[in-house]
Amino acid sequence: MSPLVALFHRNSWNVFRRDFMAWQKYAFSSVAINIFEPMAWFLAIGFGLGAYLTLGKSSLIQFIAPGMLGLAALNAATFDACWGAYERLNFNGVYESMVTAPVDPLEIAGGEYLWQAFRATLYGAIFLVVIAGFGLVHSWWALLSLPLLALCGILFAMPGLAVAFMVKTQEHLFYYFSFVTTPMSMIGGVFFPLDKLPHWLQAIAWCTPLYHCVNIFRALVNGQLHPGLLGDLAWLVVVMALLAYLPVPFLRNKLAR
Repeated sequence: MSPLVALFHRNSWNVFRRDFMAWQKYAFSSVAINIFEPMAWFLAIGFGLGAYLTLGKSSLIQFIAPGMLGLAALNAATFDACWGAYERLNFNGVYESMVTAPVDPLEIAGGEYLWQAFRATLYGAIFLVVIAGFGLVHSWWALLSLPLLALCGILFAMPGLAVAFMVKTQEHLFYYFSFVTTPMSMIGGVFFPLDKLPHWLQAIAWCTPLYHCVNIFRALVNGQLHPGLLGDLAWLVVVMALLAYLPVPFLRNKLAR
């Protein structure tokens, strides 16, 4: 059974419920932290650098705003999938308690995917309201950003959970952020168009999930839908299906020790 199938299992929803109840104790600080960083980038680059640069007929801030939805989903899902899951596995004994319930590691992964989908949707929705307040949302199609945020949260959680279940020390998580998520956020099309980059770097950017997420967010927010978006969506779904099982063997191995 795939963890994507396990999303609909009762035990997966119990894992989600446990994470949600634990999160309620620090919900305010969690929301503040996850909104402050993308907001800081948005204001500094959009209004600061944007005062000096334009992108054809579009302002820099209009270009950046939809891409920040993808960045918000990336940050929200990846941070908790890495740090939170590592603590639940190694410090709090949460997963050990779950498997004695019993809850299968597949269902644990499914529950974590649900949880990261919720986080990405919540924080992304807040940011969507913010950019709407700045008059940067131009279509009701932007409401479809909400299910896309959930899908992105699941997709970004998959490798993050695998890393959390794989590493031996918490410090090793920094490698994933330094060598994967940070470069991906730089070349994912969030802050500038990629057409001036070298072709080899454009090819790398195309392979990142953030690039395809940003393409769809930008089209939805601006109301500029086109058939090419189906290719972006198909890429996300295929990669999500391929990565769905990735964290499970590492979790099984850690819980079997």
